[in-house]
Amino acid sequence: MSRVAGADESYLLAESNFGLSAPIQYLWIYATDPGANAVKGLRDQLAAGVLDRRVVRARVPLARHRWVRAHQIPDVYTEARVIGDDDVSDWADTRLRMADLEPAAGAGWRLECAHTESGRLVLSLLVSHMITDGQGLYNALAAAHAGTSTSTLPTADDVRGWAGLRGDLADSGSQVVEAASAMRVVAKELWRQRKRGGAAKPTRPASMLASPSADDDAPDTTLAIVDIPKNEWIGTAKQHGGTPNGLLIAVLGGVVQRAGCPLTDDEMRICIAVNRREDGDDRANASGGVWIRIRDEIGPERGLGEIRALCKNALREYATSGNDKVADNLQPIVRLLPKKLIGKMMRSVVGPDATVSNLGVAPATSIELGELTAESFAIRAIMVGHTAADRRRQGPAIAAWAVEYGDKVTVTIFGIHPDYFGDTDSVRKQISEELTAWGLSATFW
Repeated sequence: MSRVAGADESYLLAESNFGLSAPIQYLWIYATDPGANAVKGLRDQLAAGVLDRRVVRARVPLARHRWVRAHQIPDVYTEARVIGDDDVSDWADTRLRMADLEPAAGAGWRLECAHTESGRLVLSLLVSHMITDGQGLYNALAAAHAGTSTSTLPTADDVRGWAGLRGDLADSGSQVVEAASAMRVVAKELWRQRKRGGAAKPTRPASMLASPSADDDAPDTTLAIVDIPKNEWIGTAKQHGGTPNGLLIAVLGGVVQRAGCPLTDDEMRICIAVNRREDGDDRANASGGVWIRIRDEIGPERGLGEIRALCKNALREYATSGNDKVADNLQPIVRLLPKKLIGKMMRSVVGPDATVSNLGVAPATSIELGELTAESFAIRAIMVGHTAADRRRQGPAIAAWAVEYGDKVTVTIFGIHPDYFGDTDSVRKQISEELTAWGLSATFW
């Protein structure tokens, strides 16, 4: 797929119209330095693959823009100073927050590294969410590991001239048809939800809309990374009648409870990322999401059986485009709207209370470099550009990612709401207390 579509287009609209960006960070710690050639070899392979892309704007109204090869090889950034082994998390947080990526212009990713006092190598891969998702990065790393990175995208020359214009004309026509069809689906689904009383209310409680501090004084987002023994993680999930995915949901939900974050209609609304990428699928983004709603206290006493059932039902409905018909069909309609109206729509959409993304077991190809296997590995993403008022109003209030490898599960946390997750020490304390309640050990980076 060489057209900018789906989530790619959403990220492009958010970045070009409103200055919002979403950098992803893959983070590795190697016990020793595999050498500059190993890092540059990884960089060269990634530059030859699916991450090498930039946007060429369509020349016909309503046509989708195109992805083409960027033919850019970014420099590897190497930290000039040797960092303390206890400073790895702070270094990684800083690099993520400073991510200076321009995906539409072809600068959508970068490799960065630092050396620690004990001789470890810390490697950070920053990638704009506009050009890939978590599973897409796994695939890119697998191809780089095998030395088979390639791209099926056209070059800029391929889409110039009459052939490119003819393609834009055809795409424009198809998108008009798509928008008309989407409008019918959305109208029908909204009517169905209204009749059954199942539509989500478009507002948060007054306490969530309050601004107890001025935006200039509001705290920034927070970040945390924690390792948990994999045998404890899997055993605890099984003991409580659930899965590792359900345990991640329960732990994050428990953190929301501990923070005292108020809920809409006394329901905790959690969005769960869903991988929709198939074999050979080289789209930039191929993920979706389902929502579950949980009433009453979440915790070990309640177990994970209900969460497991809610997830199964949500995934089954999603497979048949049930509750997500509206979300899946908004894109062709939004493309027709003026910037001012798009901004108004974005500000009116209320997100979930929390989002979770379980990346599962990391493929060996994603944690190996040269002859070494990473001793620590983490995956996370942040949203940059939202004001404190936006973060209070829209949600999610907090997000988490989890990945399994070796004998560990590494969970990353992104605290978003400034009044409930704006203090790093408090967030770490809430995470620690919740993990302890489940009988889980925790080691923070």
